[in-house]
Amino acid sequence: MRKIHVFPFVAFLLLTGCVSQATFDMKAKEADTLVALSDNLQGQVKMLTGEVDMLKKQQSALQAEKAAVEKERDLLSQKAEKAEQLERATQTYQDLQKKLEKEIQEGKVQLTEMKNRLTMTMVDKIIFPSGSTDISKDGKLVLDKVVSILKDIKDKRIQVEGHTDNVPIVSALKKRFPTNWELSTARATEVVRYLQEQGGLDATLLSATGYSEYQPVAPNDTDDGKHKNRRIEIVLLPLVQ
Repeated sequence: MRKIHVFPFVAFLLLTGCVSQATFDMKAKEADTLVALSDNLQGQVKMLTGEVDMLKKQQSALQAEKAAVEKERDLLSQKAEKAEQLERATQTYQDLQKKLEKEIQEGKVQLTEMKNRLTMTMVDKIIFPSGSTDISKDGKLVLDKVVSILKDIKDKRIQVEGHTDNVPIVSALKKRFPTNWELSTARATEVVRYLQEQGGLDATLLSATGYSEYQPVAPNDTDDGKHKNRRIEIVLLPLVQ
């Protein structure tokens, strides 16, 4: 703030004889008072400016602290959500294991759980008659058990995978399915349709994939190995974000 320079003007008036000594003294005193007031105001401005700067720094620190707290909260929320998903996945695994206990003991169904992937592996004969893509009566009973567990799942994709051995198709099926690609895909599609149409599963969560002979779980040089490779897998996967 600019100081008020009154005294020189008052002195000028006095010297020119325009004012009395008493008036001069009063004006000089007023000038000194104004100067003191100006200095005081400048001091207050300086102090307030310092306080504003300090408050800005405190605000920045609080904003940084708030951002850190929100980040920590988000991390905790994500951890809690993952823990809840893991708990649900484990419960689904246990429910399927209990529901399919007989088939598991007979070696017709196998359950595996790894990270975010739960897989039900079914030998093809439990679902399809030999050389057919029509689901058998026993196959429907097994799938009905699966549906009773999967019907309430809304946070997973349900992918049905068809797999074959490496034996080329030479029977009458060759007209409908020239290769194992067509056969594996057709069987996976039949299972998906059953899960949707008969089981009432949400079609937006379902998919069908055929892998032909190219993802074997055993060597194809023995009958037992070929038997293991001819399979249907129902896989629970995380939803695509």
